[in-house]
Amino acid sequence: MIRRAAPAAILLSLCAVSMQAYAERPPEAIMDSCLLFDKAMRSSIVITPIDGPEVLEDEYAVPGYTVFKPGIRSNPLAVGYATSQRGMNDFVMVGKYRGYLRRAVPLGKFKPERIEPPESAAYAIVQEGASRYVCVMTSDGNGSAAFVRSALVARIPAKKIASMTLYYKVADVKKFKVFDETRNDEEKQR
Repeated sequence: MIRRAAPAAILLSLCAVSMQAYAERPPEAIMDSCLLFDKAMRSSIVITPIDGPEVLEDEYAVPGYTVFKPGIRSNPLAVGYATSQRGMNDFVMVGKYRGYLRRAVPLGKFKPERIEPPESAAYAIVQEGASRYVCVMTSDGNGSAAFVRSALVARIPAKKIASMTLYYKVADVKKFKVFDETRNDEEKQR
């Protein structure tokens, strides 16, 4: 009986781990709101940008990393980006929580890359109901390529012992319905 119970216990624990990972995945509307950055996909989502002229770059707070924190006065959760000085082990941080880029879950065929420089990214907290997410959005293109953006998003843990898992998505935001609606509204106002 013990031999039969062991595989069942392993299967049960694997199911529990995969359900936990699935439960942490941000909803598509949250991912897409981060990619749009200045327009939420639905009215129940609130995007709070973290910006301001005051930034913090610290090479001593985390050994082996250079830590960048944007808009110190508008950043009560201590959101930041840490660049590894040895290799490609960068992470997004929210207070003491870390989401590592090399462990990020890609939502598509693209894998996350280091953000260089971290100041080029846009940072925000995206909230829907009681759930809060950290959002780091980049747009490296020019002209029409400027609408192809990438986003790193993670649910901010509510429990002190929880971990933070990053999800990564690349998309052309011109293809979002909300983008077309915004553009049509702007044209009507002219």
